[in-house]
Amino acid sequence: MTPAFPIATDNIYKFTCLFGLALIITSIFSLVSTYTSSLDRKVRYSEIVIPLEANTQRNKAEEDLLQMHKKLLDVTKENEKTASTVISSTLGIGIALSFFGALAWYKKIQLRDDNLAELQQDKLELELEKLRIEVKNLKTDQHHSKAQHHRSTLLRKR
Repeated sequence: MTPAFPIATDNIYKFTCLFGLALIITSIFSLVSTYTSSLDRKVRYSEIVIPLEANTQRNKAEEDLLQMHKKLLDVTKENEKTASTVISSTLGIGIALSFFGALAWYKKIQLRDDNLAELQQDKLELELEKLRIEVKNLKTDQHHSKAQHHRSTLLRKR
């Protein structure tokens, strides 16, 4: 099975950087998703708690319902806090991995590759210059050869 987009696994630093970036994106999505669903639950529980608290004459069923929804509200807040801590930790790890991977890739791989490309370019320029000199020498030799042939033809005619 071919992936939808190629994953850079040609070196560990690029992979680390991209994995960190994936953690960052996932963390941001999770943070927004957790906040939205938690807010929705807190609003739902509060819609039940507020009218029940306003009623001073509650029976046993209403009191139990009030206590249950208060507890659900507290659990939702605690879950949101725990999820935020885990997501923040994952985000921090993602940022650290991405930064480390990008920095190591640049320093250890990219600078070397840039230097190699520059050396290859210098080599090609030198080879091109050498070819130009050889062509120039060949033209000079041909010119001398023609001149010599012309002189020898003139000498034979005499």
